[in-house]
Amino acid sequence: MLKLRLSILLALMLAFYDISARVPGVSDDCVLLRSLVFGGPDSVSKFYRIPALAISSDGAIVAVADRRRDSEGDLPGNIDVVCRRSTDGGQNWSPAITIAACDENGGYGDPALGVDRRSGDLVCVFTHGNGLWNSTPDNHAYIYSCRSSDGGLSWSQPADITPSLFDWYGKAPVKAVTAFASSGGILTCSDGTMWFCLIAKPEQEKWGRLQVYAVRSTDGGHSWQIMPQPVDEDGDESKIVQLADGSLLMSIRNRRQGWRKFARSTDGGQSWSKPEFSATLPDPAINGDILMLPDGRLLHSICDSNSERSNVSVFVGDRRGDNWEKVFEVCPAPSSYSAMVLMPDGRLGILSEELSAQHGLHLWFTKVSISAW
Repeated sequence: MLKLRLSILLALMLAFYDISARVPGVSDDCVLLRSLVFGGPDSVSKFYRIPALAISSDGAIVAVADRRRDSEGDLPGNIDVVCRRSTDGGQNWSPAITIAACDENGGYGDPALGVDRRSGDLVCVFTHGNGLWNSTPDNHAYIYSCRSSDGGLSWSQPADITPSLFDWYGKAPVKAVTAFASSGGILTCSDGTMWFCLIAKPEQEKWGRLQVYAVRSTDGGHSWQIMPQPVDEDGDESKIVQLADGSLLMSIRNRRQGWRKFARSTDGGQSWSKPEFSATLPDPAINGDILMLPDGRLLHSICDSNSERSNVSVFVGDRRGDNWEKVFEVCPAPSSYSAMVLMPDGRLGILSEELSAQHGLHLWFTKVSISAW
């Protein structure tokens, strides 16, 4: 009976939170708007996950996510990668546009999104087919990419880039049973080089370790090259940011919960320092996002907890990412993955997974002013 009462109370709290779209404890001057992007009664599916954000060359906000048709479960499942666009700063969103639709070989999921600054094209990388823990050397997941030259209104056919990344039989640069592309943001450096992180399973043991690799493109996302040595031998979803001095910082999910891990490269991603735990940035084994502000400081979105998927928040860090301080709570309720983008007007956009009172997770967009940070 107590559990039932607590469930009812939580549902009522979340229903009010969805309707009011308020963020308790934060100044109204900071929160500029909240809008529901994926989920709700008018959606094709009840189940959405895995946020990614980018600003297109025409200034639109492009939000990408998994549309999970049957359940909240990961691959292998009936999952489509879809996007919605906003041309008014996040207040209103277009109907969903399908980037990659589930086919006879399985679903597409875990999208990472970035911009080729030379052409202005959007580039999306995602995983197809079998799931991480069900894969074998002969029935594994595949990594695909596609692009949009019109701000996300239409997309090219997905192209298989797996042969340039991994296989089990020595034909690809990295030996692995399977792998998946770390979802969220694709970094575009000041020289145009693009980066995402690949999470590879190097052994056939089902629940074994996961290696983190850095993957780059020097031609705007048309082809990809994996760096030969893993950055972390036991990591998970990771992101890369370029620091003010030109070096690279990788933020690595801690599979064991506790505190976030970081590794550095001062030679353009060719080699990386040994990952070290942060003493100030929590990580309950979650995927977050990282970006650099114009003044060189860093922002990181992640749950403000060492063990629970709850309280998605924004932390500000120094120019090296050594010390972090919480500056904004996006969602005080149960919440998990998040993505961020700096908008043309200098505001911050955040797309976060938040527990819904109706079903599963909804993906909310929050626009905030960062002038006080």
